Amino acid sequence: ICGHSIIIFFDEWNIKALLGSGSFGFWMLVLGVLMIFIISPILTYLYGKRWYCSWVCGCGGLAETAGDPFRQLSDKSLKAWQIERWMIHLVLVFSFLMTIGVVYSFFHNNPSGYWLNKTGFLLILSVIILVLVLLSWVIKPFKQKLDTKALQIFTLIMGLAWVAVLINYFTGSGNALFINFYTLRSWYGFLIGAAFSGVIGVGFYPLMGSRVWCRFGCPMAAILGVQQKLFSRFRITTNGGQCISCGNCSAYCEMGIDVRAYAQKGQNIVRASCVGCGICAAVCPRGVLRLENGSKDIFDRV
Repeated sequence: ICGHSIIIFFDEWNIKALLGSGSFGFWMLVLGVLMIFIISPILTYLYGKRWYCSWVCGCGGLAETAGDPFRQLSDKSLKAWQIERWMIHLVLVFSFLMTIGVVYSFFHNNPSGYWLNKTGFLLILSVIILVLVLLSWVIKPFKQKLDTKALQIFTLIMGLAWVAVLINYFTGSGNALFINFYTLRSWYGFLIGAAFSGVIGVGFYPLMGSRVWCRFGCPMAAILGVQQKLFSRFRITTNGGQCISCGNCSAYCEMGIDVRAYAQKGQNIVRASCVGCGICAAVCPRGVLRLENGSKDIFDRV
């Protein structure tokens, strides 16, 4: 269910293939939708993004095996963190736009025969935009937990996409956002799905550590990271009084998190990028770090 897989899932040929496969195909379609919008957030609430990034994802499995000798090479600098945040969320926005375009094009090419149509999809998109506006401009707890500026930029881009879809809706064009999305999607699959996640994501292990794709480009990691930051029970607790500042935790963190800085301050680690691999706790000689799923301090995190 990574970003590119979601786009493929909503592709016209896949939807028709599932609906044309009888009851089994229909329930597979229902399961896919439930997995994206309900099951995935519930699992993230219970276990953090590690349920996917460390337990399920093939890219994560490759990073934990073939990439394990290079995990200490991940850049822990503030500059790398800033680049990471912008890059991964730009890919997430691109993935959202691709999904919007593919779904809109599907309903345009198939105006009847389904309970949902272009009008219904436009209404759903409107609700999503409204929720994003509320999160980024109105609701204070969420503004405190997220990068407000980044969320507002994301909301603006989604709003522009909504306006473009609205224009296409009234003009009768099937090219959402004025673009042939099937052509653009093929380029997305090549540049993001193959070149970035495959060639760069794996080939740069000896240069940038084992989680290049997970840190800088995976849209699934980005959306799960937002959920983890907002409402997940998972976090890494610290006992700063016992930290001897050996630096093992930071050195072996494949996601480039300066774990030692949190441990020295006695702060719990609730980072959107943390995949919950547990290596930081495993290499700590004093048992300062623990992976926990408690819920007591969900709304009081540092």
